[in-house]
Amino acid sequence: MRVSAWITGAVCAAILSVGSARAEGDPFRGEKTLGIEVGYCGSNKSASAGVEFSYRFNRWFRLAPEAQYVFRRYGRDALTVNLNTQYPLMLHHDTMSFFPQAGLTYSSWNYHFDKTDGTNDDAVTRVSRLGANVGAGYEVNFTTSLRLSVRCGYTFMKDYGCFTCDSKIAYIF
Repeated sequence: MRVSAWITGAVCAAILSVGSARAEGDPFRGEKTLGIEVGYCGSNKSASAGVEFSYRFNRWFRLAPEAQYVFRRYGRDALTVNLNTQYPLMLHHDTMSFFPQAGLTYSSWNYHFDKTDGTNDDAVTRVSRLGANVGAGYEVNFTTSLRLSVRCGYTFMKDYGCFTCDSKIAYIF
């Protein structure tokens, strides 16, 4: 549980430490987004949903912490927290971009077994792991305050490595 508290604290510190004003010389500095995402997790072949916040430090770098819930399938579900770094490569008059991504991840997987023995435990076994993830995505700014994106990647984690893919709608502010 200490690892979970440490990651949550690091994400909160990163969010709170950023300034709110954009610099005059760099129109991307200080850009923030808040979005919801839905996707697929290959570990249990299930859907996932979550929220992501991003803060852009300059044209080429942004920090994007996120939290996702992987829905139960085959008796397993999970809560994941990611701290991603993204490197946007702007295209077509700065309204579209391709971005490679790398980051750290923490997952807490729950195992649910057959309840025919009369037990009332919701999660019989809980397994938590630290890992790393890599991926890439593509995003389009439809307006100055609306962004849609898709992203695919792979999570490297002992016993829980998997392919992930998701789409996001975000508010830009």
